[in-house]
Amino acid sequence: MKNKKKKVDQLVTSCSMVFKSYLYEVVISKNKANLWHFTASKKDKKYVVYCAPELDKVKGIIKVALKKVPKDSKLVVVCSGHSEAEKSSAEESDYTLVTLETIKQYGTEMIEARSREPV
Repeated sequence: MKNKKKKVDQLVTSCSMVFKSYLYEVVISKNKANLWHFTASKKDKKYVVYCAPELDKVKGIIKVALKKVPKDSKLVVVCSGHSEAEKSSAEESDYTLVTLETIKQYGTEMIEARSREPV
């Protein structure tokens, strides 16, 4: 159980850092009643982010979270991997499903873009 919590914590840290690199305001959820790990907002874009090392084990939680997502926000689920069918199902259910690898790629691209900007 401790190892699972550590994996989730690492996932939350990695993902929140990427959102921060894109200048989102990130608020880690301390409230256990929330079904997501953090919120990320910038101007009119608001996301609630749930990090799931194993997507298969959290499908019920995602269904409940979708009912609790604020109207002005979008649920983003970050996982280790997913199938095309799971991605299609997420789109049909109106949430975004991305892999940790994709999130890390976004972070790398932002770091590279910033390093090319003139000072």
